[in-house]
Amino acid sequence: MSIQHISHGSTQGYQVRVGPRHASMTRFFAVRKYGGARKALAYARAAEVELQKLAPPTMSRSGARVVAQANNTSGVIGIRPRYVMFAEHPYLYFVASGSIEGKAWSTSFSAERHGKMVALKMAMARREKATGVKYDMTPRQVLNRMKHLLSAR
Repeated sequence: MSIQHISHGSTQGYQVRVGPRHASMTRFFAVRKYGGARKALAYARAAEVELQKLAPPTMSRSGARVVAQANNTSGVIGIRPRYVMFAEHPYLYFVASGSIEGKAWSTSFSAERHGKMVALKMAMARREKATGVKYDMTPRQVLNRMKHLLSAR
């Protein structure tokens, strides 16, 4: 739903957000200005319909992601390192993730159990099998690329 109730200090109202993630159009309807919560919500619902007519259509994505997002710190699409704390000791896992027909999935492989290189190979193989997209790097190159995330904890 693109209408959200906002209640922060003395500010109360309804925020309408319509459109794709980075090009969304927003409007705020304050409870005081529009004569109460019900009226503000009614104005917000009417504005939602109008904004949806003006908003550019969202494009559905199909297939596996093949371009790294701006916030990707590992440098590898769908593979990331993760540290989990057990009894004051950090354990390294390599996480393979993606989505199949819109349903998100993730699987992790322990570097403690399998070794860094084998766990990374297993994560890469799992994502390649699930998405059908082959990596153009070897596991050694991937490990070097995400070396800054693999601290000596």
